[in-house]
Amino acid sequence: MDVAPVGTGQLADTYRLTLNWQHLQDGRPTSLVCKLASSDAASREISAHWKLYEREVRFYRELAPQARIDTPHVHATGLAEDGTFFLLMEDLKDATPGNQLAGLQSGQAPAAMREAARLHASFWARGEEPALSWLETGRIAQAFYSATVFRSAWRDFRDRYRGMVPDDQLALCDAFSELYDAYEQPLSSPRCVVHNDFRPDNMMFGKQRLTVLDWQSVALGFNALDVAYLIGGGFGPDERRACEQDLLDLYHATLVAEGVTDYARAQLDEDYRHFCFAGIVVSVCAAMLVKRTDRGDRMFLTMLDRHVRHALDCDGIGLLRARTHAAM
Repeated sequence: MDVAPVGTGQLADTYRLTLNWQHLQDGRPTSLVCKLASSDAASREISAHWKLYEREVRFYRELAPQARIDTPHVHATGLAEDGTFFLLMEDLKDATPGNQLAGLQSGQAPAAMREAARLHASFWARGEEPALSWLETGRIAQAFYSATVFRSAWRDFRDRYRGMVPDDQLALCDAFSELYDAYEQPLSSPRCVVHNDFRPDNMMFGKQRLTVLDWQSVALGFNALDVAYLIGGGFGPDERRACEQDLLDLYHATLVAEGVTDYARAQLDEDYRHFCFAGIVVSVCAAMLVKRTDRGDRMFLTMLDRHVRHALDCDGIGLLRARTHAAM
């Protein structure tokens, strides 16, 4: 076989295996994708801390069969005691990979909204089930990212990208950091299984399917996080404003069609507004936690810009201030 790197992930290394069969048989794949622990020590360390490799392997072993979302077919998995792993998956080479920098293209966002709703509906209100306890990250709104983690990352991010982040973005993120205690409080909505990195880079767009990849961050959480994260980071501000409400309508209608009847459209709006900060959190924290690359810098700064514009449009700071005052 021939081996070549593929993909742009920063927490693991992925390769395409081109298989040169001596006698090709019907149904035998001519290529596969193999995903392994990152060669970067820092990425492996953060993955071990949050058990990200274990999460992805267990998602494919235990949750993918019951999730209604389209995921790659996995032929084999391996998980060692030291946390290293492998996934041997179908090669989606005929599909077009999403691109966070370019954003969502025509027709891609509706398909992504439907897939998100199917995932959330599959595990709706199951956040307290013992069988899913391995997905627990603590009783905070956004899995993995406590106030301590974000505030530390924001100080370092501010220093690293000094002169590259506009003043209005700095001001909003400074205010958000101060109000983070209100942001991390759990919502009243039911918890379900969420992807937590639901963005174009983790999607493959085929002619008849949208396949969602990279399940390392899968956790128990609140459905609107995936929705706000995708919409807020997938478009420039003008494009987002033009399609935002239609996408929320589609997501909610699909959620209802999949059997979720106890989640009002108005509740989605409120939760969506809360999670307008989700992409800011990931942009800042991931930039400081994973291997630094030129593309990574461009991606995180682009994400920050889009998500700050989203938070400004939603008046997310006003929401957090109101909740802070109400708690006093």
